[in-house]
Amino acid sequence: MADAPGIASRWARGRVGGILLTMGAGACLALPSAPAGAATAVLLVAGFGLAGAMSSVAVTTVMEMAPADRRGGTLGIMNAVVTTAGLLAPTLIGRLVDLHGASGYQYAVLITGGLLLLGGIAAVTLIDPDRDARLLSA
Repeated sequence: MADAPGIASRWARGRVGGILLTMGAGACLALPSAPAGAATAVLLVAGFGLAGAMSSVAVTTVMEMAPADRRGGTLGIMNAVVTTAGLLAPTLIGRLVDLHGASGYQYAVLITGGLLLLGGIAAVTLIDPDRDARLLSA
């Protein structure tokens, strides 16, 4: 796929997505110590909303990297991984709440923030669609 003039795919995919994940991580990590009210709502929306934006970046990154004859399968695998995470998360959060009561939700948000931070760092440092497309087509 062609890049927009002057914007490298690595920046448009990895850095933008990674920065969004990192910002979402910061909001999630700040949420448990925020005062109740508007600040909590803003951090909750920012934490999970910014992280959700990575899904559109991920799809376009996979489309750019995968050879045309393997795009459908690659996107299917990505959706399977995302769906599996969506199945596991409620079970894990329920277990945290069972073990720790209401503070289990705070642990869940902190764990989410940590995972978003790791994902953001990985996205910024590892995503390079041009390099990966060359490797996959070889």
